[in-house]
Amino acid sequence: MAQPTAADAGTSPFAGQSRLTGNQRLLLALVALSSMLEFWDAYLIGFIMSYLVKPWELTYGLLGIILLASGLGAIAGGAFWGAMADRMGRKPVFVASVALTGLASVMLAFTPERSWQYMALMRVIIGFGTGGFFVQISMIHEFLPPRRRAALTGLVSAITTIGLLLGAASGAFVVPLLGWRGTFALGGLPVLLALAALVLLPESPRWLLLGGREAEARAAVAWARGGRAEDVTGLVPPARLDRPGWFEIFGCARSAATAVLINLGLIAGYYGIVLWSPTLLAQIQRIGPAEASRIMIGFSLLGFFARLSAAFLADRIGRRLVGGWFALGGAGAILLAGLVGSGGLGSQDWFWLPLLAAFVLADGSFSVCAVYSTEIWPSRLRGSGSGLGGMAGSLGKIIGPMGLGVIAGSSSVVAPAATAGAVGPAFAFLAACLLLCALTYLLLGVENRGRSLEEIDAEYEAARAARAAAPSAAVQGP
Repeated sequence: MAQPTAADAGTSPFAGQSRLTGNQRLLLALVALSSMLEFWDAYLIGFIMSYLVKPWELTYGLLGIILLASGLGAIAGGAFWGAMADRMGRKPVFVASVALTGLASVMLAFTPERSWQYMALMRVIIGFGTGGFFVQISMIHEFLPPRRRAALTGLVSAITTIGLLLGAASGAFVVPLLGWRGTFALGGLPVLLALAALVLLPESPRWLLLGGREAEARAAVAWARGGRAEDVTGLVPPARLDRPGWFEIFGCARSAATAVLINLGLIAGYYGIVLWSPTLLAQIQRIGPAEASRIMIGFSLLGFFARLSAAFLADRIGRRLVGGWFALGGAGAILLAGLVGSGGLGSQDWFWLPLLAAFVLADGSFSVCAVYSTEIWPSRLRGSGSGLGGMAGSLGKIIGPMGLGVIAGSSSVVAPAATAGAVGPAFAFLAACLLLCALTYLLLGVENRGRSLEEIDAEYEAARAARAAAPSAAVQGP
């Protein structure tokens, strides 16, 4: 059977594929496993802090600083890794960001006793590393068939949630066995996957074409399709071969606005739920940290299937509807959880149920966000543009976890009575964040279901050319 070719600027070299090759599966596996272990490192802190909050006598303010510190690093990481992905390539960013996250987790094992400052600093570095997540998603998009982009990205996103499952399992079983220092040391595993990616993966063909390196791009396509480079024909170089400036992303105003608002709202709501849930379950339902971690294992398993389901639907009915309605449902569920947790509706023993619903629905919307935040950008801006979304999401990682700490009173010691009083208004804030995400999807979002990246590139260049021609036409007159 003849290999598919890119006969025009709107056709992907992978458009004719009905099945993935072994190398495409290898790429998906490396990105998925690396992201899973990165996010295990990121989520682990919430479960370990449920053990340390009493012996370290942490206030809401200090606990909030530790939990949100990764968001500070990820803001800088989103900008840095995104810009580097457009200038130096997707692969170097993938390798470096994953390795840095693992090394910083190992350093947490050496935290001085009660040194929340050192722990917060290492969390900043971990956040800086995870800021490269959307660049990893960009890389797999540039090797995949267009019609399966959302489903396969959703699979990667779903596997990423196993990082939370590992965090919960670590809190329930590993910390009691190895202690919190030994558990942090295990977080160095991503370094091994970074080394594997360095050796086994090629650079993105779209990025290589942007640099005029057509022979290497053909070799990368051939690697992905399992064929020979000389059989790859019809690759169309982009209209512009210059490397973009970072601020050029704001020329795509609608993409920039939707990327910022969706990521800011969703990640603030999602991280507020995820990072505080172990402590909230322990405080409101008066259970031990290990039992709270076991409950979170169940949450994570259901979240995994929510991400798969949302990704499947996104390839069939569209990103906007699926991402928007999942976020809207999550907003309603977290409002209900706030009422139950504060004692304003029913028994607090049922607090876990609406919290679970909010967790699962937000997970589904996150799966759509992963594909949406990268495919709305043309190839020459995909790294920087997805980095902008990552920056907004990283700001959300600060805003969400900080909400409960600020509302409860940053100087208050974490205790059941204080937690119950704060959870209602804090969860109303998280619901507002998820509502912002939902409305942006439904009212402002761009639908790219089934479109190739080459088609998106061609549309971007046509719009840019039209804008450039408009002033000269106005000067010349009729």
